[in-house]
Amino acid sequence: ILCQKSGHLVPPQVSDEDVNNGLLEPTVFIAILARNKAHTLPYFFTLIDELDYPKNRIAIWIKSDHNEDATPDILRAWEKEVGEWGKYHSVSVQITDSPPFKQDDQGESPVTWTPKRFRLIIRLKEEAIRLARKFWADYIWFLDADALIVNNQTLKHLVSKEKPLVAPMLLSGGMYSNFWGGMENYYYVRTEEYKEILEYKKIGCFPVPLINTAVLMDIRRRDIPTFERFNESIPEDDMILFAENSRRLNMTMEICNDLEYGYITAPIEDTSTLQRDYDQVAILRTEVASYWAKPLESLPYLKKFLPKDNRPSTIGFDKVYLINLQRRPDRLMKMHNVLQILGIEYELVDAVDGSELKPEDLDRMGIKQLPEYRDPYSDRPMKFGEIGCFLSHFKIWKMMVKNHVNTALILEDDIHFEPYFVYQIQRLFEEAAKLFLDWDLMYLGRKRSANANEPFVEGSKYIVHVDYSYWTLGYALTLRGAKKLLDAKPLERLVPVDEYFPIMFDRHNNASWMKSFETRDLKAFSAEPLLLYPTHYTSEPGYISDTEKSPISILNCTIKDEL
Repeated sequence: ILCQKSGHLVPPQVSDEDVNNGLLEPTVFIAILARNKAHTLPYFFTLIDELDYPKNRIAIWIKSDHNEDATPDILRAWEKEVGEWGKYHSVSVQITDSPPFKQDDQGESPVTWTPKRFRLIIRLKEEAIRLARKFWADYIWFLDADALIVNNQTLKHLVSKEKPLVAPMLLSGGMYSNFWGGMENYYYVRTEEYKEILEYKKIGCFPVPLINTAVLMDIRRRDIPTFERFNESIPEDDMILFAENSRRLNMTMEICNDLEYGYITAPIEDTSTLQRDYDQVAILRTEVASYWAKPLESLPYLKKFLPKDNRPSTIGFDKVYLINLQRRPDRLMKMHNVLQILGIEYELVDAVDGSELKPEDLDRMGIKQLPEYRDPYSDRPMKFGEIGCFLSHFKIWKMMVKNHVNTALILEDDIHFEPYFVYQIQRLFEEAAKLFLDWDLMYLGRKRSANANEPFVEGSKYIVHVDYSYWTLGYALTLRGAKKLLDAKPLERLVPVDEYFPIMFDRHNNASWMKSFETRDLKAFSAEPLLLYPTHYTSEPGYISDTEKSPISILNCTIKDEL
């Protein structure tokens, strides 16, 4: 590879800082192939720049060809900028200008994988290995331009493992990842272990038959795998060839999920357009915004290449309400970022903080627990956090009635949106309108009961009749539904809000509780499949419940509705 400044092949330079730190970090040659990745490259390069690894121990080699988008412009802008920085040991960007925009066997779609494309990829990766060894690099790291390495400790952590072939597990927002759990006759086979690794039920580094991106290979060894097609029965696929060459040398590929590392776009159909790939990046942006301290960002000089976000709207509802505790600005920041990416305009509703409620406050507000209520699992009265949660939703119902809000989407602040959320919710309510569905409440996220009987609404593909359910993560509510929930005077016989809903649509499994509410005619349904889930479950790291950790209340007071 040519050094950026001198134009000559030179060994990595040793700085005073390196000497003072003792042992030098191994040198890493990052090989990147980019085609039609203008929608990922600004994020990709930002994350590469943020890697906590000495940049003078990194050489970056990029090849790009047959682009139909702004990929060449982004690569040139980035190359110019990093050349002025002088941070990396060396940078080489080689672009085959377009047109031609496609290889001659590609057809109409720019994302089609053809034999000529595979052969080109194989040739370029072989070239990368040769150059990396000529460069005296210790490792080569094959990175696709849509592999978003969010954890800036990734490279340092992988190198420290000193494994011959290792990669970080990358998530996609679904069941796809950058490794195969099984392979039979060169075809992908999903295994139980694949799911266990993907869902972090097993944590560590695990041998797998194939890894398709982000493989870090130790090239200090005499024999290393290549992309040679040593058997005509092997498909002419770069990663299958690499996996088979690894097996031939008795070298094990390992995928690691001991940390959360980053994301990868899911593959799309060969006949798809680039827009479908743009949608995949939007999914990853919501994933990062939901689970990481900051959303995906772009280096300032690359922002101009990013597609514009959708103009914010209430996506067909009169209002979108977001409930957030003022002492949880972390959740608000994440939800704000996610809703901004999704193009959803919302009104913030300050939650009633149960941790600040005292018995005299409940007495003053005239709140009284349903005498028969005991928590079904722990046999206790309501907690202050559950009371605060109910009052937060109650506040919104009153706002809807006061302001004549016909339809509202109500969201809590610890939720995870399913991919294509906006499209799916619009499709859901378009179907409801076509069916003339008479509804008050539509669950979008909930916990189903184990023995639920929930048939689809006649003629529907996406809506079911709802049975007893838990959680109020997110739901749509009509003005009529809000009035019904208020008219039942729930503060006079309070239960948790996720118990109140099934009572009001007459599907609760506790008949004595239901008898306390004479009118139970709320017309409730649910999206199927669900569109919202919790960001964390009770057994997972990072799970915090502001309701469950609050103290138990004692409710024995009279009623004065002062909300």
